[in-house]
Amino acid sequence: MRVDRLDNQDRGAWQAFIGRCDAATLFHDLRWSQAVRSAFHHRPMHLVARSGDTVTGVLPLFGVRSVFTGRTLVSVPYGVYGGIAADDDESFERLLAAARRLGRRLGAGYVELRHLEPNGFDLPGTDAYVTFIGPLPDTEEGCLAALPRKARAAARHAIKRHGLQARFGRQYLGAVHDLYARNVRRLGSPVYPRRFFEALADCFGDACVFQVVLLDDAPVAGLVSFVFRDRMMPYFSGSLPQYRHVNANNFLYLKAMAYGVAHGCRWFDFGRTRRANTGPYAFKVNQGFEPRPLPYQFLLTGARAVARVDPGQERFNLAQQVWRRLPLGVTKWVGGVVTRSIP
Repeated sequence: MRVDRLDNQDRGAWQAFIGRCDAATLFHDLRWSQAVRSAFHHRPMHLVARSGDTVTGVLPLFGVRSVFTGRTLVSVPYGVYGGIAADDDESFERLLAAARRLGRRLGAGYVELRHLEPNGFDLPGTDAYVTFIGPLPDTEEGCLAALPRKARAAARHAIKRHGLQARFGRQYLGAVHDLYARNVRRLGSPVYPRRFFEALADCFGDACVFQVVLLDDAPVAGLVSFVFRDRMMPYFSGSLPQYRHVNANNFLYLKAMAYGVAHGCRWFDFGRTRRANTGPYAFKVNQGFEPRPLPYQFLLTGARAVARVDPGQERFNLAQQVWRRLPLGVTKWVGGVVTRSIP
């Protein structure tokens, strides 16, 4: 068995492997890596484990230079999952050892592995995040019935009282990014640039789904989702707070679930939430999803401790207050610079 850096000749074998490996996620897909490189110019350093000519494991890695954390290796930037996807423990161990050597050779402080599943390897980690994944019903009509009582009532009110409508298509990219940018500015977080949304749309094609909710033909909520294998994954979202009373978010995710069912998905992946972020956490629970811990792990390759950037940290309070007051156009431009250091 050996571990090599990914080259262009390996791309087909890599994609075939993630198509069959249960541990592989959307963020192991090289299309995600291509979009990250295009939008943020981080350097990919992906590793491939082989037994003979057969790929037995992969580790998508990017070198990141951050003004906050210094030089690191991240698997993967702007993704909530990542880390090692492997057929067996030997492949996993070989990839771990290769990542450690690479981190030391590059002078990285640490390697961040955003695993979805626990692996039994004793590494430093964090329990700050959970994810929410649940089954989808067999039919589009069954999506409403599958919701808990309060969430179901809210979605019905959105339809019957307010006449909300859902629309899908890349032509809504601009509207979705604008809604998303307004939302994260309100939360005091930096905005991913529109060029990232465009790169994802270019790389994933129809598997990158842009959705808006319309009230009287005006967008009041928007969502970017991904279809990966049998999973529907809503990812970037935004809504206008002045229309909270029309239950736009309940309707938004109901229609995303129905879209997933219509396109052959069996699972709805509501994605990562910080435990301390009580609003989104409660919303996902109220939609009928149970939290499960995310076992993020780190290889310390130079640093004594992991220097994480967490928006809940007190040191960012003043910056968040200022950010919320900036014009939207400024936050979109500055966010494209800042997010390069917060992968």
